[in-house]
Amino acid sequence: MKKNFLVTSIGGLFSHDLVRALRVEKNSFILGTDMNETPNAYFLDKFEKIYDPKKNKKKYILKLFELCKKYKINCVLPCSENECLEISKNLKKLQKMKIRTSVSNYETIKNLMDKHLLFKTLKKNSIDVGEWHSLKNFNELKKFSKILGYPKKKLVIKPRIGSGSKGVIIMDSKIKNFKYLLSNSKRFCGSGSINAIKLELIKNKKNINRYIIMPYYNDKTFDVDCFAENGTMKLCIPRLRTYRNPLSPTNEGCKILSNKKLENFCKKIIKILKINGVCDFDIILRKNHKPQIIDASCRLSGSSTASLALGINIPNILSKLLFKEKIKIKRLKKIYQVFPQNRFELVK
Repeated sequence: MKKNFLVTSIGGLFSHDLVRALRVEKNSFILGTDMNETPNAYFLDKFEKIYDPKKNKKKYILKLFELCKKYKINCVLPCSENECLEISKNLKKLQKMKIRTSVSNYETIKNLMDKHLLFKTLKKNSIDVGEWHSLKNFNELKKFSKILGYPKKKLVIKPRIGSGSKGVIIMDSKIKNFKYLLSNSKRFCGSGSINAIKLELIKNKKNINRYIIMPYYNDKTFDVDCFAENGTMKLCIPRLRTYRNPLSPTNEGCKILSNKKLENFCKKIIKILKINGVCDFDIILRKNHKPQIIDASCRLSGSSTASLALGINIPNILSKLLFKEKIKIKRLKKIYQVFPQNRFELVK
């Protein structure tokens, strides 16, 4: 069967690797979409601009189905959470059109995207999520920061719904003036004392409604790429972050390895949330070697292609699973260190 892929958010930093990974399917066609023009379009069979689902949900989904019909798409791989959310609301229509997708149902996606709902659901099912509190205003920030040990301890506040490091703030009583931790200040990622944070929020006309507060963990952090079928885990690849900047929005390097504790931990989470598709977990391994989830995503991780360097093609494995084909997953017998590299590519 010819595989006609529609891959969204193709303008991402590692999207060229994703296209390269899908190219192993010799009889395939790759349509990429994005809200903006991108150099990655040169490596596709076809590129189309699409609407921003955050700004216009109806136009976005109508355009998506229009493109599916036009290019006879039979597999949709969304690479942004907002697109996953809209697609999850239309799974029945995709099924009628005999189009496969990596997206779980709407209720599952909602729980994965909202950190408060995620932690609440998992805690109810005896999964370690540590301590956290949902915030509505600055008075609650003062109240819960004291409960969590501020000013002696560092804390983290972040949006309930958000990806990467956007809006993530480290509360540190030693930093009297707010300090941005990324060159792109629009991501509003920084550090400061509670008073410095308040001043910066006022200055930027921002509030902390629908944020959460939790301890600052200085433990080993893993990105875990997973795929599941009806709550059963089919694929699990843990990647230990080796970042210079722990809040970097893009991967700065990782160690890829097998870890039974992490794999069993992910297996439980997938079963509880009834995941049917792709998921990406951020998990810390505490000094007592117990895993704890700190974030989750409902899409293929932007850096999932890190495993390509050692012969594990996650996008291709995903494709085979979606098309009910046999897969063979390489067992990791040692730890592999990989780093992203910028390079020029010849367009043929």
